[in-house]
Amino acid sequence: MAAPLIYVLAAVASAIGYSVTDVARKALMARARPLPVLVVIAWGAVPLFAVWWLVRGLPAAGDGYWLPASVSIVLNVAANLAFFEALRRSPLSVTIPMLSLTPAFASVLAVPLLGEVPTPREALGILLVVAGAFLVNLGLDDRFHLGDAWRALLRERGALLMAGVALAWALATPLDKMALARAEVPFHAMVLNFGVGAGAFVALAMRGRVGEILLPRGARWLALLSIVVTAAAIALFLVAISHLLIGLVESLKRGIGSAAALAVGHFFFDERIGRPQLVAVALMSLGVALILL
Repeated sequence: MAAPLIYVLAAVASAIGYSVTDVARKALMARARPLPVLVVIAWGAVPLFAVWWLVRGLPAAGDGYWLPASVSIVLNVAANLAFFEALRRSPLSVTIPMLSLTPAFASVLAVPLLGEVPTPREALGILLVVAGAFLVNLGLDDRFHLGDAWRALLRERGALLMAGVALAWALATPLDKMALARAEVPFHAMVLNFGVGAGAFVALAMRGRVGEILLPRGARWLALLSIVVTAAAIALFLVAISHLLIGLVESLKRGIGSAAALAVGHFFFDERIGRPQLVAVALMSLGVALILL
């Protein structure tokens, strides 16, 4: 049976929101380091969710909320720190494609944790999105060889670390859904952002760089935009996973996000599009179509 349209639209809107956030963060991190940006955006969203929660007069979390919520926070903090470390260790060309594994990991983990089993058509759509998202990150002159990708994974520590990032984010999503069964979206979003910001703040403090949270003056309006768009994307994502299979939501997020990044790079940054990217768009489009049918 087709998923309710309103939640599918929430998933699509969330994917678009994350794409806009990626562009804003890319511009923001040209003016500031990544870790302080993470703290500012995560903590900056907390008041927005707190106001939403208080104005709606929603209840606090019920019994059994804090265990999945806490583990999700730990996984998200670890994934963000590992993400930056992976980029430091290895080139983008062998690290970023590993994030394409997130929908596949999420779909597999959702079976034992949530009892969510996609239909054969949905599973095929997820696989096509994963393949397309991987291809879209290949260089213009690259040829796809599974053996080469596997050897790069074993050879490059950053690539293996980024695969771990994909696994951590994939595991955090079903935990978020478990937490949302015991709390409302604004409450969980508030807790999640506060926890991620706190973890990143501790990492900064351990490195003696707390002062970097005061972003340069020219970056503050961009930071505000990033906070608002990120908060909207997170809220829509949590609404979507509350009512849809998480593997499908993650696939829409990755597929639409990768295609949007390709389009933005081409039209706004004059980046060329090669044959792997064209094939990737076709695969992701077919995969998304199978998911939405």
